[in-house]
Amino acid sequence: MTLPSSSNSSKKSGISDQNTYRMVILNDETFEEVSSYKLTLRNIYALISSFVVALGLLIVACIVFTPVKKLIPGYADFESNPKFIQLTKDLESIQDSIAAQEVYLSAFRQLLTADGTTLALEGDVKTLTVDDASQQKLIPSKSKKSSTSMQISAPIRGLISLQFDPKINHFGVDILAPKDSPVKAVTEGHVISSGWNLETGHTIGVQHKDMFISFYKHNQKNLKKAGDFVKAGEAIAIIGNSGTLSDGPHLHFELWYNGNPVNPEDYIKFN
Repeated sequence: MTLPSSSNSSKKSGISDQNTYRMVILNDETFEEVSSYKLTLRNIYALISSFVVALGLLIVACIVFTPVKKLIPGYADFESNPKFIQLTKDLESIQDSIAAQEVYLSAFRQLLTADGTTLALEGDVKTLTVDDASQQKLIPSKSKKSSTSMQISAPIRGLISLQFDPKINHFGVDILAPKDSPVKAVTEGHVISSGWNLETGHTIGVQHKDMFISFYKHNQKNLKKAGDFVKAGEAIAIIGNSGTLSDGPHLHFELWYNGNPVNPEDYIKFN
């Protein structure tokens, strides 16, 4: 028996790669041919490749367009995450607080600006003029009382929990009173600021005659807006606990004369 040469073997191998195959489907009982398919290696590869690609596209479509993607670690939509939503709300709240505080500080700086600054309000126009006398130190209590003929009443009746002490930057008095008590204007004047800031919460400032300005801080709610004219004893806010510098329901009341903070107890009896 003679073995085929290597050249003949490689030729046959090359021919076998081009062979075609027929897949025949027969009836099991009659052996009758039902259908047949002509197959080649190229057709088989193409069929398998098409199936793999179609399967891959189906999986990608399921991930992208269905909630299945939420089950895949790291692929879920982070914008729908409850923690992300809460952080977004907290960030917006902080941004609003910063904006409100900037508005408040801007208005407050205008009140204390020297060189004859004039502050105009909505509606009736009132003028706050600050002259060189605003640069002086705190006026003695007797001089302060004799410097005005205004009748000043208490904004709220209650117990003073913290007194006026400029050494610790406490430029007013803290007054404890029942919850939801109304805060009243100490005398008539125009509301020069009414808003909210991070530290003092809901705050109202009222300009009075004779260079007096009063501030009411940590309110639960302000009842007046900037530009409103208020009468003595008129409710302008509700006592509260707003702002980061508050640790319980109370009113922080400040009284400023000629650009300087003064002790409200020199003018007002709170209990």
